[in-house]
Amino acid sequence: MTKKEKEILEVIKDNPTISHSELAKLFNISKNTVAVHISNLMNQGYLLGKAYLINEEDYLVGIGAANIDVYGKSEIKIRSHYDHPSKIHTSLGGVTRNILENLALLKVNTKLLSAVGDDMYGKAILEGSKKNNIDVSNVLEVKDNGSGIFVQVLDDDNDMHLAICDMSIIKYIDIDYLKEKENVLKGSKMIIFDPSLNTDTIEYLIDNYKDKALFLDPVSEEYAKKIKPYIPYLHTFKPNISELEAIINKKINNDDELIKACKKLIDSGLKNIYVSLGKNGCLFMNNKETIKRKFKEVKNVVNYSGAGDSFFAGIIYAYMNDFSINDTINYGLASGILALSSNTTSNNKLSIREINKIIKENKK
Repeated sequence: MTKKEKEILEVIKDNPTISHSELAKLFNISKNTVAVHISNLMNQGYLLGKAYLINEEDYLVGIGAANIDVYGKSEIKIRSHYDHPSKIHTSLGGVTRNILENLALLKVNTKLLSAVGDDMYGKAILEGSKKNNIDVSNVLEVKDNGSGIFVQVLDDDNDMHLAICDMSIIKYIDIDYLKEKENVLKGSKMIIFDPSLNTDTIEYLIDNYKDKALFLDPVSEEYAKKIKPYIPYLHTFKPNISELEAIINKKINNDDELIKACKKLIDSGLKNIYVSLGKNGCLFMNNKETIKRKFKEVKNVVNYSGAGDSFFAGIIYAYMNDFSINDTINYGLASGILALSSNTTSNNKLSIREINKIIKENKK
């Protein structure tokens, strides 16, 4: 925003019905110049329409998967080629959508850019996400298409035994779609995206919004390989060990090798990396410091699947509120712990109060 645009915006805040002619007279400029300034303010997301609706709230945008998650927990030891009596439940899912849901629980304004089919699952995703305070008004509903579905089988430790998914709907999150949502993207404080997007869509996003803080969870080893060329342009990256190994194409056997792998990515241009280490906490690195930290081990884990998304949401929340690195790490770890006690992808008990409670307990 230029100095003149800031001045015009302040006037509009005090008088939302002011005309172009009145603004031109007030600032001693032409009506055409006023129109240019107004157009710029709209493109940047500060004004929401011709009625001069002011967008005063910071928000972030998530671009990527929104789907239905199906979880099956066998009641007997898993065997190959065998019919297992199980407990099965469903929840709303998709890495990007999950992160936004966790952030919405922390009272962050979130907007989802995604695609769903015009089926019962698509309606459930939209209605459920909206109920959980995610803005889904920009989600694309694709006619005669099925929504994304993720199916996971849990082992005896409630960890993933295997998973299959159909995310073909993602192809509709293309460059044309992002161009249509340009105002939404320009007005965001930061952007979260996941690597399930098509390569040309990712490249468009990097090329046009590298001035934004771009946050990424690689999701899987295969996607980690896919995203490797774009890591230098990211603000924050959150892989686990296996995803990091896929990126450097080398096994990581100890802390020294872990630190070397992270440093290589930081030296390439990446600003921040948080490596999820499961029970061993996380390792953070930027170009100034390296911190490895873990909280007390959680007993009676219900579900591991949502912990990474919740961890990343805690990191993002802390960034948006200008927390120190130490507090940011603590918020991430505490948020991840809360997810372990929920059988759904996001724990609706997630809150600042609960996060601070866990942090306090781990300082004793």
